[in-house]
Amino acid sequence: MKKFFLTRTTRIVAFCLTFSLFFISCKKDPIPPTPTANSGLKGIYVLNQGVWNMNNCSLSYYDFENEKMEKDIFLKKNGRGLGDTGNDLKKYGSKLYIIMSTTESLEIVNADNCKSIKQILLTGKGPQFIAFHQNKAYVSCQDGSVLCIDTTSLEIERTAMAGNTPAGICVANGKLYVANSGGLNYPNYDNTVSVIDLNSFTEIKKIEVVLNPYLLQADMQGNVYLVSNGNYNDIPSSFQRINSQTDEVVKTFDFAISNFTIHGNYAYLYSYDFVTETSSGIKVLDLTNDTFVQENFIKDGTKINTPYCIAVNSKNLDVYITDVYDFTTTGDVYCFSKEGKKKFSLEVGINPSSIVFIK
Repeated sequence: MKKFFLTRTTRIVAFCLTFSLFFISCKKDPIPPTPTANSGLKGIYVLNQGVWNMNNCSLSYYDFENEKMEKDIFLKKNGRGLGDTGNDLKKYGSKLYIIMSTTESLEIVNADNCKSIKQILLTGKGPQFIAFHQNKAYVSCQDGSVLCIDTTSLEIERTAMAGNTPAGICVANGKLYVANSGGLNYPNYDNTVSVIDLNSFTEIKKIEVVLNPYLLQADMQGNVYLVSNGNYNDIPSSFQRINSQTDEVVKTFDFAISNFTIHGNYAYLYSYDFVTETSSGIKVLDLTNDTFVQENFIKDGTKINTPYCIAVNSKNLDVYITDVYDFTTTGDVYCFSKEGKKKFSLEVGINPSSIVFIK
């Protein structure tokens, strides 16, 4: 039951079940891409987290060249499902890496044909997120450990210890940053980020941050940006900047945030309140001067009910946003031009939580 308080889907699925019929009625039919909408992309993979303990995680793939959607391509190509609760999807080199948190495994897949290359069982570890640096993959795990996996041999080489219930993970300035959420000790969340030296692969510092740190990402200058979830009550979520030279929090922004992505000098971010069921909309923050250049990125009135993932296509700056509606029905992926106008939408699986572009 403790895992209920960590993953994004399981935190609120019981609450949202009450409203499933309402959201189903609001769900709009997808608008498929035009033949020129891909802007150099071969396709996109979408990891659909599924519903916790329902064993219904799936991997969707849209082929721009053939204008074809495969809603569960992993099952089709491998004759088996991914398992329970897909928590992270990343591409490194020619491979996809899929973190399955409840099934407790790392699935490594050929990005060209979606055939499984290797499944690494991580029983008892509770893997959460993955990051890459110089041909190594780093996996944060709920048991407090961080695994170093060689991306050629696909073997676990080293293990380091972080803090309480590690979640988000990223690399900056030759160091690994790990958000210690403390989620398994609810309501006594942690409030630290572990700094791990990549040479010795040992923790060298803990940075004190806002309660319940969860997501991490580095910018082009090596700054580390962090989302802390707070306690879902009197301590709100927050957005913070860590200087990777000094390993200290240098700024805490005065707005709530649920998720974000960074492209160039800009952060695309949003917040969602699960109690009022309202979203702030997508905002664009200039990281060079800490000002919003867009308070509302979407310009054509398109409504995203429950945003869950955001990604930017570096080819043309299209912004992709997923909508999970009530967390129990199939979700959609929306593509907007850099001007904030909807180009197309795709229906995928339940709780689309990660997007990877295939160029």
